[in-house]
Amino acid sequence: MICNVCKKEWVSSPDDTRCPHCGADLVKGTDQHTIPGVISFLIKKEGTDILLKPDTVMSYISDLVQGHDREKKLIRVGSTNGIFQKAHAILVEPKQSRREVMVLDAKRHLMDNAFLSEANAVALVNMALEGIGLPSLRLKAEPEQVSKPQSKKPAVQQPKTERTHQEKPKPTRQTSSPPTQPVPKKPVRQSNTSNKPFRLNTISTFEYDGSSFASRKVQGPLFLRGEARMIGILVTYDAVIRDMNVSLDWQIFRQDGSPVTGLIHGGGTVKQGDTDYYQGWGWQTPGNWAAGRYTIKASMNGSNQLTTYFDIVEGRYDNPLLSMNEVKLFSAGAVPPAVADRKYSAMFYSQQARRIYFEISLQKMTTPVYTTLNYKITRQNGEIFAHYAVPIRFHTGDDRCWTGFGWDAPGHWQKGRYGYEISIGAVNNIFRGVFDIV
Repeated sequence: MICNVCKKEWVSSPDDTRCPHCGADLVKGTDQHTIPGVISFLIKKEGTDILLKPDTVMSYISDLVQGHDREKKLIRVGSTNGIFQKAHAILVEPKQSRREVMVLDAKRHLMDNAFLSEANAVALVNMALEGIGLPSLRLKAEPEQVSKPQSKKPAVQQPKTERTHQEKPKPTRQTSSPPTQPVPKKPVRQSNTSNKPFRLNTISTFEYDGSSFASRKVQGPLFLRGEARMIGILVTYDAVIRDMNVSLDWQIFRQDGSPVTGLIHGGGTVKQGDTDYYQGWGWQTPGNWAAGRYTIKASMNGSNQLTTYFDIVEGRYDNPLLSMNEVKLFSAGAVPPAVADRKYSAMFYSQQARRIYFEISLQKMTTPVYTTLNYKITRQNGEIFAHYAVPIRFHTGDDRCWTGFGWDAPGHWQKGRYGYEISIGAVNNIFRGVFDIV
């Protein structure tokens, strides 16, 4: 690099902000107080490939940009969701028509994957375009509004899946101190004019592919580090009495109380009678979550704050020590009864059957085991009715587990014969059988 002041040359590093010879400010001549100015400076200093190092770009922005808190929050979200890489692709694309398409694609990507409103996505894309020197491609600013979350509910309501794996109460689990950093709250305007306060009832976690909430793969508080991608939260509340705008604020903390994310703010419109709402955060590829316990705190429309936990654990899906001895079926609701109260059968009445549970007996565990319970249900004509791979954790002394598929309320199962396949791990025996809905 050559200093514009003393004209001396040296081999630069990303940490250089002053000339080592004369001490001149290398950022001088750029607007060092803005995010686009820092991006422009870095491209001139290090070349366009610096955009492929988002951590380095964010480090400079954090150090050099004072204030502009809203823009810095946006650019952090953008960095996590690939905005710098997309800016690089736009910059090196020679065709103007293709660049325009890529800009629109970047906006849609931020709305669908970072759950940003259209106004925030436009602001973030324009910020990047100014930084890479292509202000002519700026998108038209949209008025700030709350956008509907991506695929809040699948078009067709899918049966829920749930698994529980212990026949006796769980041993006491080690808990961490509550995070010391409080979750900031934002004022929210509600279109519901009722005096009844908005109140959250439950919060739960699930894992999905980052593209659609309909792709929920694993529900529960336990995820394997090598498989976890996006972690979603599902909050439930009393049925709303009319169409209304909602605002969900939530944040993820590590076990030591340090924040993993800033305040995640999502919102949209829910319809009369709605009772649940989804949001998500993470990566579209696995391997980015560190093992450990995480805390989630969430509130909605200024309501009560709910807290839940989830664990990222090391583990393999296949374990040669596991061997299934027997599979028995029973029907129950969302919470299966105690083992002594279960009524096992391979025939269930269509007007009574809710969830069909598969209880698997194994040899007693002599050590904790993380693995996967795989099950597939097919109709009589061979059509696959359900197919899931559920991460599962065994404690020392466990000798059975169970998983259930179906509905909380009866009356949904169609009459007929169903086949099933059950396996645990990738190298173990498979149990096959049938059950009838009459």
